[in-house]
Amino acid sequence: MKRLEKKAAAIISALVIAVTLPLLSGCDSAKKEAQEAFEVAAASLEEKNAEVDASIADLTEAMRSEIRPFDESTLTACEEAISSAQGARIEVPEMADTAEEIQAQVAELEAVDYSDQLAAMAEAKSALLDSIRQMEQITNPSAAFVIQRLTGVEHIMLPTAVTEDMDPNGQLGKQGGYTATVYFMCDLVDQSKVFVDTFNSTGNEVIDKGTDGGGAIEVYANEEDAIRRDQYLSSFDGSWIASGSHHVYGTCVIRTSNELTASQQKELEEAIVEALTRLE
Repeated sequence: MKRLEKKAAAIISALVIAVTLPLLSGCDSAKKEAQEAFEVAAASLEEKNAEVDASIADLTEAMRSEIRPFDESTLTACEEAISSAQGARIEVPEMADTAEEIQAQVAELEAVDYSDQLAAMAEAKSALLDSIRQMEQITNPSAAFVIQRLTGVEHIMLPTAVTEDMDPNGQLGKQGGYTATVYFMCDLVDQSKVFVDTFNSTGNEVIDKGTDGGGAIEVYANEEDAIRRDQYLSSFDGSWIASGSHHVYGTCVIRTSNELTASQQKELEEAIVEALTRLE
């Protein structure tokens, strides 16, 4: 009897082993496949992370430019794009234990997509570099550049640069003085009512009418000199000798005639800024 029981137990054990071994083998195979898929997905994610890191480093370097952008908001946009990319960045996790858990991890890793973040950083960098180029254009530009950009601007006529022989203020090229000044007339101004200083005449009507005839672009070597000039002009604002509007852009002081209305001054100034900063 005992022999029969032992034989039966042996048969049952053999059957269990026969059934279980294929199942275990199948589990091992599924886990191995999941592990291999995980390694592939992890390597792909590492490449994606490297691309994001390189883009962040590239944009950060662009933000370190010695020349600040014309539009300061472009720096804010860059910071926001970097922050978004850093927030979206996912590190490769530690591999799970079971095949099912590993497969779930693989699905998550394969779904990672940084295309929106990369596009945002590329767009932010492009806008920043364009803005830096705009600032470069209004940082001590030549008189020829100013005249070229003013030519064709609505309401502006006869842009004319001062020379050492035709300089009513005598400050051209001197320390702290302007490196260039371009006067212009404006067809919104009644030129017949503009006083011309015949006593200190340079022989050029546009220059002799000064800013009253339309306005002027005064160019300085640095922003400090431009701000100092703007502050000096501010001391006359609201008085009977006020010379019109004046604002600093880059190292330029853009001035418009006191004969214009406030809205005309603003519109003319905006048109001038657009012309000087237009990228071609």
